[in-house]
Amino acid sequence: MTFKVSDVSIARKGVKEEGFAVSIVRDGKRIFQSKTPGISALVTAIDKDRFYFKGASAADRILGRAAAMLFVYSGIVCVFAQTASNDALTALDKFEIPVESERIVPAILNRSRTSSCPFEELVQNVHDPEEAFKRLRVCKTPRSTMVRWIF
Repeated sequence: MTFKVSDVSIARKGVKEEGFAVSIVRDGKRIFQSKTPGISALVTAIDKDRFYFKGASAADRILGRAAAMLFVYSGIVCVFAQTASNDALTALDKFEIPVESERIVPAILNRSRTSSCPFEELVQNVHDPEEAFKRLRVCKTPRSTMVRWIF
């Protein structure tokens, strides 16, 4: 599988240098960015158009299994993460999506760091990306989002 190095580099810059939680790039153009932590903005975007991200590269500040399954479901072809869980890397590897991570952690925790992230728990034993999306879509928490759609 080939991917555009420039796309993942642009997405990576959005996360590392520009403060986005997630950045998605296709054909050298940023098509989605969000500063909202968590998966809410990503689930909302995929819910509007599942195939909008098809063929794109993504960068994520914190990549857990939930976000990884969303990337698989939406057709992302390459991923960069500042921090990724072992489960996220395993999920992307299963679907043959190249991933690079600066830091690997055993698990993604909730915001108070007292237990596992609830979204990670929802998809822990789910191996079908569509089923993962359905579970995450129903349970996403509404947040004020700082999302940039680029058309």
